Amino acid sequence: MIVSWVITKKFIYIVTIAILFCSVVIYLWSGRPVEIVDVHYYSGKDINILARHFPITDRGKLNWWRENERKILEKYNLPGNDFSVYIWDFGDGYQKLSPYD
Repeated sequence: MIVSWVITKKFIYIVTIAILFCSVVIYLWSGRPVEIVDVHYYSGKDINILARHFPITDRGKLNWWRENERKILEKYNLPGNDFSVYIWDFGDGYQKLSPYD
């Protein structure tokens, strides 16, 4: 009986620490603003937006786009009519091409 109580108490501590750790990670991740690294517009109807710290969930991504669509189109002088938008979450992996390559 005592052994099962100790194991249960230890299990509760581990689960509590894991939940706290996950909560802190999610809080820190969701608090970072989306940073637009670059925007590429090709003469057709394709717009490629390179971003960092993009929301994790699909709902968060759609909400971000709905809130920022007009600002992005105006800031980068993009067409407001029929077009396709591709948003790339690059993190730290985006590098501009060198002219010497």
